[in-house]
Amino acid sequence: MYANSTGRYADLDKEYSPTKNSKRFLNTAQPDIVVIEQFLKITTEQTQNARKKYIVRESVTYRKNNFNASTVDNQVVDIYYKDKEHGSPIFVYIHGGYWQELDRHTSGSFVEPLVEQGYRVIAADYNLCPTVTLHGINEQINDFYEWLFRYANDTQASKISISGHSAGAYLSTLLFNKRIENWPGTERIVSFFLISGIFDLRECWSLPSVNPMNILNLDETSSKALSPICWELDLEFIEFAKRVNLQVYVIAAENDSDTFKGQSLAYAKKLEKHGLQIEFKIFQGYDHFDIIEDVPIKNSLINTYLLEKCINV
Repeated sequence: MYANSTGRYADLDKEYSPTKNSKRFLNTAQPDIVVIEQFLKITTEQTQNARKKYIVRESVTYRKNNFNASTVDNQVVDIYYKDKEHGSPIFVYIHGGYWQELDRHTSGSFVEPLVEQGYRVIAADYNLCPTVTLHGINEQINDFYEWLFRYANDTQASKISISGHSAGAYLSTLLFNKRIENWPGTERIVSFFLISGIFDLRECWSLPSVNPMNILNLDETSSKALSPICWELDLEFIEFAKRVNLQVYVIAAENDSDTFKGQSLAYAKKLEKHGLQIEFKIFQGYDHFDIIEDVPIKNSLINTYLLEKCINV
């Protein structure tokens, strides 16, 4: 479906396995293992440092529906800020992990650069498969968005930016086919950052490397129904986005697979076709993981880009 640069269809297991496309640690016996270990180490340290340096309200629930009390419930957010929680802009980060891994304890990479610019940073968590299905995660994130806009309205946020990485970028798109213009607080949205996202599940849902033992609970029909590339954008959302001059930044890494880059480009074109303000950019030198690791590193490519887009909107 997404041909590689030579025009041939690629090894899908590799194309949908971000660890196998990094150019780092090639002198090690298992570079794909080392790259994810490095990612977990760095993002955990960044989160721990953020918790030590700033005020953080941990495990604030957004849960709307009942959840199995015998299971840990991750329908929560951590809210980071420096001086005040009211009146400041909000930056949301939704983690990736193929809906199966990671959590808010590795979601602190954006905190320092944005809190230092006067933002509150909200690290959103959710329950993982197979505790819930992918459809169930989508429902949880929709509940999160309702909470977010109430919270933004109640605390008089000056503006809202929403970002997601990989599967988190997918979850960031859930608003694009919803009628949100009448929700209090939605007029504060100014931008989305979709980073190395996956937007089409139709050729990967059956891959054991992506969906082992079908823990996402998908089939051919549902994988299409749950693919943002296949969704009809809500017409009222489109008009709302135009009215507020919503900016959508679709970002990929040079060393993402051809398929990941192709999906990002295809999704950017889909949004642009509907008249949304889109910027598509491939960051040279980065892979699927260090594009997040480098966010707090001052003057790095991704740090500079992020702050420029946030400050100028």
